[in-house]
Parts: sequence; structure tokens; C-alpha cells
Amino acid sequence: MDKANLEASQTRKKKERCGAWRLPVTSPQPPRICLVSLRGANKHAAWCSNYEFEDVICGIDDVDLFSLKPGTAYDARQWFVRRLIWKPGLRQLTPYLNPGLQPVQLEKDYDLFAYVCMNPADLIYLSAIKGWKERCRKKVCFMVEFYAGWLKEYAFHLSLLRDFDHVALCFSGSVPAVQSAVGKPVHHVPLGADIFRFTPYPNPPQRVIDVYSMGRRSEVAHEALLQKASRRELFYIYDTLPGLLIQPKDHRQHRDLVANCAKRSKFFVTYPAKVDVADETRGQSEVGARFFEGAATGAVLVGQAPTIPAFAKDFNWPNAVVDIGSTEADLDAALKPFVSDPARFAALSKRNAVEAIKRFDWSYRWREMLGLVGMNPTGKHLEREKQLSALAAQAEATA
Repeated sequence: MDKANLEASQTRKKKERCGAWRLPVTSPQPPRICLVSLRGANKHAAWCSNYEFEDVICGIDDVDLFSLKPGTAYDARQWFVRRLIWKPGLRQLTPYLNPGLQPVQLEKDYDLFAYVCMNPADLIYLSAIKGWKERCRKKVCFMVEFYAGWLKEYAFHLSLLRDFDHVALCFSGSVPAVQSAVGKPVHHVPLGADIFRFTPYPNPPQRVIDVYSMGRRSEVAHEALLQKASRRELFYIYDTLPGLLIQPKDHRQHRDLVANCAKRSKFFVTYPAKVDVADETRGQSEVGARFFEGAATGAVLVGQAPTIPAFAKDFNWPNAVVDIGSTEADLDAALKPFVSDPARFAALSKRNAVEAIKRFDWSYRWREMLGLVGMNPTGKHLEREKQLSALAAQAEATA
């Protein structure tokens, strides 16, 4: 290896050790966004959607991506900090205690600091990033999951959001509660998907899977589907492992697998977030990621629609979700109109996919977040939206 290549290799390894390796970008513009990711520390499947959002941001903006990674005694230190935050007399120390991650030191100034997290528990990782408050002009947090009923128990976790200028919350029913607790602007920004990964267009594949179910589900409806599958009346694909045990090695391969299965499915099972653990939601019905992903693939969504008004706003077309009830008779009655009438199925499939192209891409969500802090999209961002618009027109023109 020549001297130049050796130095380049050593530089890359050094950056990887400190968790500061950037995704490849084609723009000559200097990074204006500091984006911190948990992809190096949390491999759970539920977080892969977040990492997909980050990948889209890196592809359409000028970004330095910092991937937080486990350091010395990570498990023990994370266990200690997570429990310390519940101790009223000691919890004030948690913003200063690194929960076992390799520290990241920001070495330049940025226009925007962006942090994508699943829930308030992920906020403890911010202590591993040195200089983010001082070196970033604006700060925005995108939080996927928070129920208003969690307000009391997560009050201290939420106080860590006060260092942000804006908070983007995916669950619309929780916005007033979080804003009252944080004292900073809190906005509803829905979930989304990488449309170019999930859409069946421009060349829709054959739908060889009858019903596809992933993640949380209604066990009663699941049993009805199993009964039909056991009689070979349909091809049913579903998860057999508990969610916490599903930890993909590569989040992109996992998202590709989900998208490829869903694009080849006639029906995609969707339920309000955490449908199987109602005690956690405190009765709050919210729009989980499956609705956006399933619609994007052009599958017919079956299950149960959330009752939150935000769902009716984002999915405002007939049969956006087909209720399959809880018995096998209910299931048969719900699916029969689409199974017996291919034209009706095709029309709804196309409507779902086209609406998703127009509404649900992650680039639209990033545009909303940039708008919160008064920043404009880049040329790469505008080009992606232009491609989406062309794809929507092409899909609508498809027979």
C-alpha cells in the first residue's frame, strides 16, 4: 500500500473509532447539518425506520453523520445511567454522564443539529456528544413514540428536550402534553417511508403473497388468518420471533426485505401503534409506521384504522384501511370484495401507492423539519421531490 492510501486508510479508521464517519455525498457544499444516529448502538428492528429516514436526509442534504457506538463497559454503564434517571436526588447528573458510548467531539459549526430518536429514553445518549449545544445554531429533535399518558413517568426525560429549539413528534395526540412539559415549540410531523424503496412502480411485481403481517398485531385476527392458511386458502407471512429479539445486522437489508415482501403482497396487516399492549397507550390511538409503509407498497391495508384525527387527514380516501374484525367470518366478509373483483383490488392498490408517493416520502418530512427552523431545502432535495412527482404521474397513467 502506497503512502497516500495508507494515510487515507488510517484517517478513515480513526474517524470510525470516534463515530464520526460521514455517509458518501456527492455535493461539494460543506456540511450544514449535524445528524447524530443511534445505528451503531441500537440494532433493534423497530429503529431501522429511523435509520432509513437518516439515510434519506444524508442523500438530499449536506450532512455530517455521527454514528454513536458502544464504548468501554457499555452495557454496565448504560444500565447504571438508565436507572439513575429514575432517582429524584441524583437524576440531575444524567445529562453529564456518558452511558458507555464512544464520545463524539464536534469540531466545526453547523446550521442545524438533528437528532432522530424512538422515545424519551434515547435522550440519555446526547451526553456522549460534546459541543452540540454550542456549535449548532439551531437544534431539532424528531421523536417517534410518546403517549400523553407517559407524561408523569417521563417528566425528567422530557426536560432534556429543553435544549432543542423545536421538537417534531410523530404522535399528534401527544403534542399538547409534551409542549406543556417542555416549554418549547412541539409540532406534529408524521412518520414516512423511503418511497423509492417501497413503491411497486414503475414496474409492479406480481403479488404472490396473499397476506403479510409484520410487527405488532391483533392475536385474535392472527388466529383467524392462521386457520385459513392451515387449510391452504391463502399464503400468509408473519413474524414468529418477539420484536426485541429481531436485531438485523444491516438496517438497509432489513428494510429492503420488508419492502420486497410487502410489494409482493395483496393485503398488508396494519393496526394502531402498540395494539397488543393497550395498557402502554392509555387508550391513545396513533398512526404507526406500518400504515405509511404498507400504503407505499400498493398493498390493500387490512386490520383497524386509528381513531386519531391525524389519520383521517393523511389517509383521506375510501378504504384506506379495510377493517377485518376479529372472527374468521369477519375476515372473509372483508376480503371477499377484493378477492372476487380484481379490478376493485387494482384500483385501491394503485390509489394507495399513488397517494403515498405524493405524501409519505421522508423527504417531505425533512422539508417540514427544515421549515421549523427557517431553512430551505437543497438542490438535491428538490431534485428528489421532482422525481417523486414524475413517478406519481407515471403511476397514475398506468392502466
